[in-house]
Amino acid sequence: MRKSRPGLRLVLVGSLLLSLSCGRTALAQDAEQAAPSDLESMDLEQLTNLKVETVYGVSKFEQVVTEAPASVTVVTSEEIRRYGWRTLADVLKATRGFFATYDRNYSYIGTRGFNRPGDYNTRVLLLVDGHQINDAIYESAAIGTEFILDMALIDRIEIIRGPSSSLYGAGAFFGVINVISKSARQIEGVELGGGWGSQKTGSGRISYGKLFNGGEFLLSGSGYDSRGNDRLFFPEFNDPATNNGIARNMDRDRSYSLFASGHLHDFTLAGALVSRDKRIPTASFGTIFNDPRTDSNDRRSYLDLRYDKAIDGTSVTARLFYDEYRFTGNFAYDRTGDDPPLYPASYVNRDQHLARWWGAEVQASRQLLPRLQLTGGARVRDNFQVEIPNYDLVPGGRRLDNSHENVFYALFGQAELRILDTLILNAGVRYDHYETFGGATSPRLALIYTPVEGTVFKLIYGHAFRAPNAYELYYNDVFDGYATSTSLRPETVRSYEAIYEQYYGGVLRTSASVFYNKIDNLISYQDVSPTQVAFANIDRVKAVGGEFEIEGQWSSGFAARSSYGYVAARNEGTEQSLDYSPRHLVKLNLTAPLYRKNVFAGIEMQGVSRREFSHNGAGVASPGYLVTNATLSSTALLPGLDASFSVYNLLDRRLDDPATTDHAQSLIPQDGRTYRLLFSYRF
Repeated sequence: MRKSRPGLRLVLVGSLLLSLSCGRTALAQDAEQAAPSDLESMDLEQLTNLKVETVYGVSKFEQVVTEAPASVTVVTSEEIRRYGWRTLADVLKATRGFFATYDRNYSYIGTRGFNRPGDYNTRVLLLVDGHQINDAIYESAAIGTEFILDMALIDRIEIIRGPSSSLYGAGAFFGVINVISKSARQIEGVELGGGWGSQKTGSGRISYGKLFNGGEFLLSGSGYDSRGNDRLFFPEFNDPATNNGIARNMDRDRSYSLFASGHLHDFTLAGALVSRDKRIPTASFGTIFNDPRTDSNDRRSYLDLRYDKAIDGTSVTARLFYDEYRFTGNFAYDRTGDDPPLYPASYVNRDQHLARWWGAEVQASRQLLPRLQLTGGARVRDNFQVEIPNYDLVPGGRRLDNSHENVFYALFGQAELRILDTLILNAGVRYDHYETFGGATSPRLALIYTPVEGTVFKLIYGHAFRAPNAYELYYNDVFDGYATSTSLRPETVRSYEAIYEQYYGGVLRTSASVFYNKIDNLISYQDVSPTQVAFANIDRVKAVGGEFEIEGQWSSGFAARSSYGYVAARNEGTEQSLDYSPRHLVKLNLTAPLYRKNVFAGIEMQGVSRREFSHNGAGVASPGYLVTNATLSSTALLPGLDASFSVYNLLDRRLDDPATTDHAQSLIPQDGRTYRLLFSYRF
């Protein structure tokens, strides 16, 4: 077995030393401009508000992250611009403890050593302004070009680590990502945006924000078109009959999205839609190689009406929502060799999936006593139409219809007690009831201790569950390749985490954490016959790890962040390391002003260690890698004009991500060096 490459360790040491060195220099410059007595006279809240953001998604009310019962990262729109992040996947790859894989169709979230094959991001809850984006069929969190919101419309992103089912229920298994959109006030007028880049990639956006008496209105539309990598080589198909393993013009990616929000007095109405079409170049699921008929289309939309009101000291939030998700998957097959033949020539098999659901939620939060804050609420969701048919697109072809519906409801509550001025106890619990399997109870308990200003200790215990989704329970196809799994039970995770955070003068911050996760009843593929697979509760997993991060932000405009994560994840059933799990993650992000505070240079480095896994009965591994991205950005260099130029994989390294059992190949090649020019102009 090969050892991990030493380059990652060298990058870790070098990045930490660089961050500390730059931090000392910038801190010394700032110290000349700030009186020491100003910092000494500040209490903890004043100190943290200098550089520490507030977060809503941890407790469903605004609080500074130092008092939140979780490890939190807040990503701002400024960071998105200065690092040239194109998708949520880019953001997560730059975030402590996260990684992502890409199979040339979708991007998949990996966190704290966990990234399972066949998992469509079901174990992380994705929200936009508190509205759940995970769909009602796969419960998937879309983080690629199929994400419902244009990146230019994001104000900030709250990345919340650890189980959060005590407030959010199923899906908040490993964490919550809450994306908060920009308001009309932040745009106010007309804003045009556009971009060009490698692989004949182009994008465009027009946004309009309007303020009026008592409210505001925002409307935005975006489009994206990329030819993708037009010459992907897969050695597993290196044969003249399959174009010598070259997939030509098979990486096309197109999408468009709409977003609207309006606020009037205590009411907010928001709606969004995205439609994305992607060719699939990998010939997954045994499809014909290099056939442009194989593609996927995702269409996601929602309407959300929210009411926020403070009534006699009680903060009340009520939400009514309607959602829809459509998936069309076209898969080209050649079955002319069948005996007897099914059809005279190659044909397309189609998944035509549709889900519609509505629901409501009400929540109240009140400072009951000077040291006690209570939050409670209820939620109901009706998945009144879930259709997952599969059929052949030929006259008289085979067809398998598959329709379901279900309702679930939940009750939740949380108490935050300030035992002492320096000690907070946070306790929450939620009960969910499903028609499919019954009830699930999810508690969370946290102690937050601040012995002195700027020093924070957190001890957190959480229990979360993930309900089996419609795809895992009911999916089958005309090939009878899947067996339904109606007896599936929820997965559960018990998590223990200790966090230490230290703030230095409101400029530097360090964070260290250790965690232990124990997962039971993990839902995974299993073979039930030589030709058929099914989902089953067959795995138990333990993961032990730790993360360290140092971050600095200075008034000069310089910013630096460096992190290291280690995790050892093991499948208890096989006593083997968990497949697809990297042990080491290294991140470095640096930004520096080049001209006043109008032009910035940003550079990031991401290291992921070797990932071992079993593929079609053989043990393989994707090599560890270190990738560098660089961005030059300007803000208001000319009135109303923002622009950036980014180069991704600057050193043109060869990168490969692990494939799943759905693929004939074991490794999926990633892009080499690419670039993007992005601009926006506000009238």
